[in-house]
Amino acid sequence: NPVPGGMLTLDIPSFRLERKVINAEIDVLKKMGVKFKCGVEVGKDVTIQQLREEGFKAFYVAVGLQKAAKLNIPGEELAGVQGGLDFLRSVNSGATKELSGDVIVIGGGNAAIDVARAAKRLTGGSVNMYCLEKDEEMPTVPDEKNAGLADGVVINNSWAPKAILGEDGKVTGIELMRCVSVRDASGRFAPVYDENETITVPC
Repeated sequence: NPVPGGMLTLDIPSFRLERKVINAEIDVLKKMGVKFKCGVEVGKDVTIQQLREEGFKAFYVAVGLQKAAKLNIPGEELAGVQGGLDFLRSVNSGATKELSGDVIVIGGGNAAIDVARAAKRLTGGSVNMYCLEKDEEMPTVPDEKNAGLADGVVINNSWAPKAILGEDGKVTGIELMRCVSVRDASGRFAPVYDENETITVPC
């Protein structure tokens, strides 16, 4: 990336983590003697072997989880479908300045809340989150969830995406099915759905 900070700088919205806070932390590291080299792809621009030859003896790889997970449902390739982190990065860079119409966010974690809150600031339409979990099971922390609700985000629990609907290659809505349970008796992630109970939401 062109600047230090990784996902803190590029993906987390500034309304949740101010840039000046991140920059202050980076400045502290610089004053301690840490050197940052940005825009370098290890394995392409420089290799670990080359760095060894330069005298470096220890290497810590912290690339993060920066690729959005796929839902693996019909319609995922339609224009208007975007991974959460891709969307946040686009907003933070200024590439996405506004949205039109109603927005659906799939997920119930902190990243989904960030996406929903960012979307709410960019559209005059509604922003609805749909997540597998019941309210008390949501992986987001209460403070984050409450901030989303305060921003006007609507949270819909116990729903799973079944298919994204579209016309002429563009999203027109989403079909969701009821999620009966998220985990099995041993606590493993093993969602169970009732495909007979479905709703279709335009977006």
